[in-house]
Amino acid sequence: MMMYGDEILKIILSAIFGCLVGLEREVRRKPAGFRTLALICVGATIFTICSYKLGVTDNRDRIAANIITGVGFLGAGVIFRNNASVSGITTAATIWIAAALGMLIGIGEYWLSMLTLIVSLFILYALQYIQNWVDSRFQHRLYSITFESDFTGDELLRRIAEWSLKTHSFKETRVEKQTSFEFDLTGREVNMNKFNQWLKDNKQVCSFRW
Repeated sequence: MMMYGDEILKIILSAIFGCLVGLEREVRRKPAGFRTLALICVGATIFTICSYKLGVTDNRDRIAANIITGVGFLGAGVIFRNNASVSGITTAATIWIAAALGMLIGIGEYWLSMLTLIVSLFILYALQYIQNWVDSRFQHRLYSITFESDFTGDELLRRIAEWSLKTHSFKETRVEKQTSFEFDLTGREVNMNKFNQWLKDNKQVCSFRW
């Protein structure tokens, strides 16, 4: 038992590090929680230990490359696209970091793995407040709005400009007695909400979504 003391320490440490990284994802109810990331971190550590036990330099490089490839498949499985928005990228990056932590622990780089953990936790927790602050001042939404036929695109653009919002890829389509508009809208969240309220109160709006 004692002859495997270092390996046992590495496995326990990787499980703890994986749980710490995954806790933030678990709290936010993301696809990969602390159990998943703990398993990924432990798995990367075990494979790294195995590569050193084999004692062949070429095999070490090959196993490390295979760990990265396998993690890439896991990361791709949590990324989803919905119209103009993409979700799961942060979770995929967290999976990648968990594997990197496991590999660092596996080769015995404890201080480097500790530094990586601290930086990762800072990014996941502290930078979230900065991101929220930025998001409140800069929103990007894809709108699809249907008006009655007598509503013009110029009038819609004028209304949008009143709230200091900017449009991109503006598309206008007229079908029978209705006019549809599709466009990307960027601006502050508070102004976006004012625009949404105007759409709700406008009697000429048949439907809208974003």
